[in-house]
Amino acid sequence: MKQILADIKPVGSNNLFVTHYWPDKQTDPPLHYHEDYMLCLTLHVRGKRIMDNVVEDFTEKDLVLINPGTPHCFKRDAAYADAACETSTVMFSHDMPEWKLLSLDHMKPIRDLLLRPVAGLRFSKKIIDSVLDRMLQLPKLSGFEAVSLFFNILNDLATAPPEEVEPIGSRHSGSYQDHRVQRIVLFVEDNYPRKLTLEEIGRAVGMSPSSVCRYFKRRTHQNLWEYINSFRINRAAQLIIETQLPISEIGSRCGFSNISNFNHLFRGHLGTTPSDYRRRFRTSPLTAE
Repeated sequence: MKQILADIKPVGSNNLFVTHYWPDKQTDPPLHYHEDYMLCLTLHVRGKRIMDNVVEDFTEKDLVLINPGTPHCFKRDAAYADAACETSTVMFSHDMPEWKLLSLDHMKPIRDLLLRPVAGLRFSKKIIDSVLDRMLQLPKLSGFEAVSLFFNILNDLATAPPEEVEPIGSRHSGSYQDHRVQRIVLFVEDNYPRKLTLEEIGRAVGMSPSSVCRYFKRRTHQNLWEYINSFRINRAAQLIIETQLPISEIGSRCGFSNISNFNHLFRGHLGTTPSDYRRRFRTSPLTAE
């Protein structure tokens, strides 16, 4: 993947977590990743967020948990190009789920939160409002007071109602822990650039063509072909931002043999054409050589 930067050093062995607070952050870093978990609160700005193979909108009040090793970036909308946004982040060790402390019954919700098989998690406005003041207060604290508040925030996120937490990433549902669904998802990830058939997807998981569709729908509440097209569109959006490849070639590389169909599906998913989408991001550092 082009120009991925690991721009923040791993959390040191002597630190439980590291906080960063920018009251007037005005720059958007290029696509990058961290070796550790990052909880990121962003205020007063709208735009597009890339996380793993997903491109989606973020709003003026956004909170996501980004899992270790997940490529990500935030690109503000043109209307907010000169706006100062408020950002508070908490980074904590990638091996925290293995700590003896988190093996205790009282800590199980937090451990389960961190071990979800996803690229990240997006929290609802209701949950954001419940932790907002604490997220902004945390960088100002130190010692046991900071540690206590940190686990207090994590616990509230971990015990939030399921409908208030949205998974992000290709394996974005608890149902994706299902072994067959995982195999279907991995098959799509490995083969999306070419034409796919239900017959070969079924063979890959030991099911008939009709059964594999019904099974995927029942376990994920999503139509299999809708999932495949969504995955392809998200990958195409990444290539549009990260490369200077012609739109037609990107469509072809992402499994679309018909450029008209590609444009139609792209607009349906992201609300604009591939060409207009590229123009919106043409000044982004992601496309700089």
